[in-house]
Amino acid sequence: MSNRPYWNMEAETRPLAEIREIQWQKLQAQMHYIYARSPHFYRPKFDAAGAHPKDIGSFEDFRKLPIMRSKEQDREAQEDSTRRYGHPYGTYLCAPLEDVTHIYCTSGTTGEPSFYTYTEPDLKINDECWARTYWRAGIRPGDTVLHGFGLSMWSAGVPIVRALAAMGARPIAAGAEGGIERMLMFARLTRPTAIVGTPALVQYIIEKCPAILGHSAAELGIKTIVVAGAPGAGLPDVRKHITEGFGGAKLFDSSQGAWGLGNVSCDCDEYQGLHVVSPEHCIWTDLVDPVTKAPLPLEHGAVGEGVITAMDHQAGPAFRYAFGDVIELATDACRCGAPGWRFRILGRVDDVLNVKGIKVYPAAIKNVVSAFSPRTTGELRIVLDQPPPLVNPPLKMKVEHGAGLTDGDIVALRGEIAEKLKGRLRISAVLEMVAPGSLERSTLKGKLIEKTYE
Repeated sequence: MSNRPYWNMEAETRPLAEIREIQWQKLQAQMHYIYARSPHFYRPKFDAAGAHPKDIGSFEDFRKLPIMRSKEQDREAQEDSTRRYGHPYGTYLCAPLEDVTHIYCTSGTTGEPSFYTYTEPDLKINDECWARTYWRAGIRPGDTVLHGFGLSMWSAGVPIVRALAAMGARPIAAGAEGGIERMLMFARLTRPTAIVGTPALVQYIIEKCPAILGHSAAELGIKTIVVAGAPGAGLPDVRKHITEGFGGAKLFDSSQGAWGLGNVSCDCDEYQGLHVVSPEHCIWTDLVDPVTKAPLPLEHGAVGEGVITAMDHQAGPAFRYAFGDVIELATDACRCGAPGWRFRILGRVDDVLNVKGIKVYPAAIKNVVSAFSPRTTGELRIVLDQPPPLVNPPLKMKVEHGAGLTDGDIVALRGEIAEKLKGRLRISAVLEMVAPGSLERSTLKGKLIEKTYE
């Protein structure tokens, strides 16, 4: 059984036409559900658009509906529900509060957190989607998996620990909050064969393992790494740095969150994007123009802001939710043979930098710098002296050089990085080379931007 390619062979091999029919049937039911159960959030949005759920007669009609939810609206809905109902879970909460059995949230790094609410059926769907994700990455029942995401209320914390256990794996819930020394202690004692966490975490393990455990990360015995929260496997030089640092471990991307999302990259030599593994639970590959929010044609190579719609989630479902990621859609057949559509995450809508007309995402800059490892540590900061996206050239950066370099080596390295940024990304940059270890590290999401204007 462990040799089967998919966790749920029947669900994950359905043809596209069958998936579309399932989606449409569920969409109709979900529209009526949220219209009836959310009188102060979703219903007014339908009414303002002049559309009742019964008027939506096709998938094309559905895509013409306006964006109905965003992170900014989440904050307002949470404040509204606190005033109306005495709870902070948003006026988009559709299930009775007594049926909400699990609550998780975003990191809240830019203010108060946004809450994700689950009924018990919601959480079982979540378990199913994570099982599909991790199975495709090679994790099997009986495997010991080091969990390195933040545990404190994060949607990638306890829900993943629960999902790994539900699929029969053995999660070691170290958690990012415990710090790198505690995490490596657990790795030494439990000898996991897989690790899940952010790209920043696994790169930090590579950096700190020799000093803490006396040997390289390659000797930990990790065979599988699944990262989420920031680009990882999709950046060729970051991928090379991580896989080589762990002695040839296989690296996979995932960007799953709440609502029945499920996606993971495959094991092709050349990155093929993220495979959608749960299209019958949640629509992910829906695109709108990032500025106008008008729907874009769903065709191979299309680029736009992703829109999420959960079709089974009961508690606080996403519906026409513009989540801020700019994605590129792939509808062709993947080399790995897995069916269905794929996508690449290009960056965040609000992260794009415009350097004299050249648009660039911080992740692309990170990839260039990582290519110079071990002469760089891979750590950098893009220094902004005014709010993005407009940047007056040259782009200012701090880049950590590697250990053991002479002054002459550092000067030469600075010139090479600047030349590579100019050649690959077409941007001019002025670099301040700083000592290894001087930029703050994090076991959570890596920080790439330094704002001097705040």
